[in-house]
Amino acid sequence: MARRKFLLRFRPNIVSEPVTYLLVKDFGLIPNVLRASINDRGGKMVIEVDGKPSEIAAGMSFLETKGVEVQELMECVERDEGRCTHCGMCVSICPVEAFSVDKGTWKVSFDKERCIACGMCINACPPKAMQLM
Repeated sequence: MARRKFLLRFRPNIVSEPVTYLLVKDFGLIPNVLRASINDRGGKMVIEVDGKPSEIAAGMSFLETKGVEVQELMECVERDEGRCTHCGMCVSICPVEAFSVDKGTWKVSFDKERCIACGMCINACPPKAMQLM
């Protein structure tokens, strides 16, 4: 089994298609929607997919034939511990709660496994301790 993350971009004509259902039904994949913003004008979805590599490839190719733009998220967010001032700006902005504050020390911790590489913490970080790698 493999786990990969993708950014899916939808045009208005495809937003009503049951794409996550079809990934399960037709390709045996286990999708986890990490973030989504979709309306009648189109939208974006960050999705993590578990499955056999060949099934993931087939599922993503299928989405592309339906008109969904598929981009694999290869990057990950890294924190430069030397630059981090533990100000907490990232804690309030992270949509998946990859950051937390220790109430005893007031230090900010970063859980890379929860991170979806959306980049919001990078823009919010005053000392520029966060970066895409």
